[in-house]
Amino acid sequence: MNQRPARQLCSTPAAIWLLLLLVLAVNFAIRWRLRDLPLERDEGEYAYAGQLLLQGIPPYQLAWNMKFPGVYFAYAGLLAVFGESAAGIHCGLIFVTSLSTLLVFLIGRKLLNPLGGLMAAAFFTWLSALPFAYGLAGHATHFVVLCVCLGMFGLLRKEKSQPLFWLGLAGVAFGLAILMKQHAVVFALAAAAWLGWQMFRNKIKSFLPGAVFLAGVAAPLLLTFALLAWAGVWERFNFWTMQYARQYVSIFPLAAAPTQFVAGFGPVFNDGVWIWLLGSAGLGLLFTAYRPMVKVSAGWLFAGLVAACPGFYFRGHYFLMAMPALALLNAALLLALADWLEKFPQIRMLKILPAVLFCLVTGDLLVRNAGIWFQLTPLEVSRRLYQFNPFPESPVIARYLAAHTQPDDTIAVLGSEPQLFFLAHRHSASGYLYVYPLTEPQPLAPVMRAEFKQEIENARPKYVVQVNALASWRTLILPVETDQILADFDQWWTAYATNYQLVGQVDLAEDQPTAFYWDEQLSVRTNPLPANLSIFRRK
Repeated sequence: MNQRPARQLCSTPAAIWLLLLLVLAVNFAIRWRLRDLPLERDEGEYAYAGQLLLQGIPPYQLAWNMKFPGVYFAYAGLLAVFGESAAGIHCGLIFVTSLSTLLVFLIGRKLLNPLGGLMAAAFFTWLSALPFAYGLAGHATHFVVLCVCLGMFGLLRKEKSQPLFWLGLAGVAFGLAILMKQHAVVFALAAAAWLGWQMFRNKIKSFLPGAVFLAGVAAPLLLTFALLAWAGVWERFNFWTMQYARQYVSIFPLAAAPTQFVAGFGPVFNDGVWIWLLGSAGLGLLFTAYRPMVKVSAGWLFAGLVAACPGFYFRGHYFLMAMPALALLNAALLLALADWLEKFPQIRMLKILPAVLFCLVTGDLLVRNAGIWFQLTPLEVSRRLYQFNPFPESPVIARYLAAHTQPDDTIAVLGSEPQLFFLAHRHSASGYLYVYPLTEPQPLAPVMRAEFKQEIENARPKYVVQVNALASWRTLILPVETDQILADFDQWWTAYATNYQLVGQVDLAEDQPTAFYWDEQLSVRTNPLPANLSIFRRK
């Protein structure tokens, strides 16, 4: 299938590689310009956990969440290489997405031809940076994509030479993807099913290839579990990633799935309408000579969409897991169109139609997202994407906390802003990096609330940051009982706050810069409304 008429559109291999470098340069340009984009909550969680790892503190000892720890280790590596800052994290993300782009090119070259791989790499570059897929932030799904692309490359490469080596490598890659985010188990299952079908179709009676692949998948998981048990954090790991995770994905009923999907997928679709439509049209190639390639890409796309479904949350960045397959389907459609037009040599102008279509789709993506990619400042991008979440304010608050505490002092956040711990280089007084689990309608919440309050009282943190924003307390539209829970928190804090003195307030406004009031400046604050953030120091 590599020797297709569409290959005539390619120039020399050197030109393909030069164009690939141009694609990588565009990825670099977009992300480098926005390297100082303020950290959002997920990035703050991963960065803080990675920072703890660099201090020799294992996951789930001082910081808890329901995710497997793969992304924590990945962040620790990025922080060690690129520096413990927002810019360092986003420079590391340039490296991660560039590797994924290269793998998409190699996969496309294998399934299509060099030109197809190049187009797929270009499409993937735009898709992986879609603003409302939150592709500019260092989400765990970026690392899932990298691992899955490596796994797919290994599965395709095994057909050429050293099949057991490439099968083992593919298995390890899919196992690492699961460590990055549990949702990625869908990809591992799909890959195992595809491998099993290949063995059945080719009448391979040996179980060795399948065993090597499955052993590769299991190896990083079992090794990680053993290290966590050895570090003495298995019980906490099991509670968060197994027991609580089961409750978390059970909150929304099935009936809520359509509404949730529209809310989550709608902005991602709007960011790149035509590339989604053309990718869907590419599925029609299943009935053409491109069938083998489309079967792989369609299965990959389906797995990516299924991986976005657990719990019916449909966060924008979940759809990043489907982007490589979508890019490949778009490239295949353009190549198939070029092949079809070869049947009409008398109409020469038609031969440029695929190139024109590629430029139109690319141009549409650039026009829709140019403001964020090339014009707005990092602070303006943060406001556009995250509205009035206090992400741009977090570095200022963190600098104040760092300047007024000792390295062994702890701080507490009444809200869900883990980036403050990372930016201030101070430990949290509680292992709860988010208060979301405390306000969710799930049976573990009452015990969690009691534990959170007790941890803060026992730790006697030097500073407490109180966040007066619902987005920092809940991410769901929840029943009225949540208001009662928040009122209970206010009552607890009002009683406990007698041990603290107000030293800072932060006011966010839509039409003017954020106002910070510290210490003696508090007397000049005239805003009668409660501050968006209040900072307290222990008396």
